[in-house]
Amino acid sequence: MNTTIFKHPEPAQQKTRIWPVFMPFMGCPSKCIYCSQNRQTGTGAKTLSEIYQDLEHNIPAFFSKKDRDPLELAFFGGTFTALPYEWQLRFVSLAAKFKKQGFLTKVRCSTRPDCIEHNQILELRKNGLDMIELGIQSFSALVLRRSARNYSPETAVKACRTVRESGLSLGIQLLPGLPGTKRGDFQRDISRTIELSPDAVRIYPCLTVKGTGLEKLYRAGKYTPWSLSRTEEELAPALLRLWMHKIHVIRIGVAHEDGFEDSIVAGPVHPALGQKIRSKALYLFLRSRLAGTGADPIKLIVPKQYSGELWGHKSSLKPLYAKLGIFPANTSFSNAVLFNLIYK
Repeated sequence: MNTTIFKHPEPAQQKTRIWPVFMPFMGCPSKCIYCSQNRQTGTGAKTLSEIYQDLEHNIPAFFSKKDRDPLELAFFGGTFTALPYEWQLRFVSLAAKFKKQGFLTKVRCSTRPDCIEHNQILELRKNGLDMIELGIQSFSALVLRRSARNYSPETAVKACRTVRESGLSLGIQLLPGLPGTKRGDFQRDISRTIELSPDAVRIYPCLTVKGTGLEKLYRAGKYTPWSLSRTEEELAPALLRLWMHKIHVIRIGVAHEDGFEDSIVAGPVHPALGQKIRSKALYLFLRSRLAGTGADPIKLIVPKQYSGELWGHKSSLKPLYAKLGIFPANTSFSNAVLFNLIYK
């Protein structure tokens, strides 16, 4: 018998609770064909002053109770770096004050790649910003044009490099399944993302939401959303590739606030989408490890923390594992942190 011991391919990361500050459409130069931030976040219209006042009050109130762990603060839902500049500085400076008080560990914001300017974000970094997540969505010129993003792939790449050069951490958000997407586009997006070495990636498979331009295209028969099976087929190997390049994937699929699902017209919706993708990526990884041995498995010992992912959602991956010679009968779970594959 032979044994091979290995880690899960996902890079280790320290998990911190995020305090999201939603700014639906604020700073956005135009409305993208797929976007419905107010429905997605469940956040009503507020002024910048109201958002600031809420933040100024709610963070200290939260920490008025003892034994609260520090948070990450994240400005989501709009184009942060296109807000009036004085407001950008006010928000970041307030967050920096909370950092000094021990309430926060990091501050991040999301923005568009065509709203990035080196000196501006350098100043934001000096005032307390740690990370910028760029809503790249796609590196395909056709997809960007069809989705009314109004910038080029070259602009997207330049923005990523500018964030890196400023000393800020870089996040990339991808939105597979947009209008104009062709076979191979998403995997090319993943290749380009890997080349740019972001610290984190979010993957939001495209959903058709009420009240968007995408809904009009869909109802006119001019747009076909990805199926759930296509989404799994595309995202699982992509996730594994990102893991193997030590890139954190911090979310798969949009967070569904109360009532959001009622607004979804079409697209790959599943309550356990992230689990399904993670489970399939783990299967692909274990299949490659087994193929590397060129032998039949005798026993697989899995860390308990992955017991909910191994067999897939509702045990959907058991037939695939069976083809590899891996069954519940020759699989066990342990308190160890490493996988142990025993083979002939």
